[in-house]
Amino acid sequence: MSQPTARRSFIALSSAAALAAIGGCSILGREDESDTPRGKTSQVAVATDSSRMIVVYFSVPETDKTTGLTEEEENSVIVVDGQALGNTQYVAQLIAQDTRAQTARIETVEAYPLDHQQLIDKARKEQDDKARPQIQQLPDMSSYDTIFLGYPIWWSDIPMPLYTFLEQTDLKGKTIIPFSTHGGSGLSGTPEAIAGAASGATVSDHALSISRDQMDGAPQAVTSWLSELGL
Repeated sequence: MSQPTARRSFIALSSAAALAAIGGCSILGREDESDTPRGKTSQVAVATDSSRMIVVYFSVPETDKTTGLTEEEENSVIVVDGQALGNTQYVAQLIAQDTRAQTARIETVEAYPLDHQQLIDKARKEQDDKARPQIQQLPDMSSYDTIFLGYPIWWSDIPMPLYTFLEQTDLKGKTIIPFSTHGGSGLSGTPEAIAGAASGATVSDHALSISRDQMDGAPQAVTSWLSELGL
């Protein structure tokens, strides 16, 4: 995979503005907003058999354009080889490239709007309603021992389609390793949220979190992280 094209430097939002912002499809909110049950994460030993690994991710880039992007669109995508990839999608591809794992994208039956404000509003309403959006069929997870699970931060939580995946998929005995892209909120306790939703799975306490402002350094960050995991 080629290096991404250079991205404009993004000035950090003030804390007040950040509470209402979306960037890289990372919707920020107060750390204490989510009342999702939390579980415990653990230190894990990751098996190195790539045939038993899969990278499952959710990513909603706000455009498929590669030029003439608005500020919100530029925060949401990274252009690689002439293609606009969502930030989380890009990190998922880097992980798959380094581990030789398969990839699978979580996609909802009803597509999310690309309009910035409409996406914010829909994501917040889903969280308020504790919605479980219907998702398209994914590969059979029984073939895999290790699941790298990627997502943006939406209102200090994982997006609701991830809850659909975690609650409706048999993950007993699986090792889940979270990775996230965000607009300033960090992980926001999401590995513990995943642990609370993924019945019977073990969730790694060594999750990867990359800011939308540091996507140019994502290849190095991914390689270092995987090395720390023993891969």
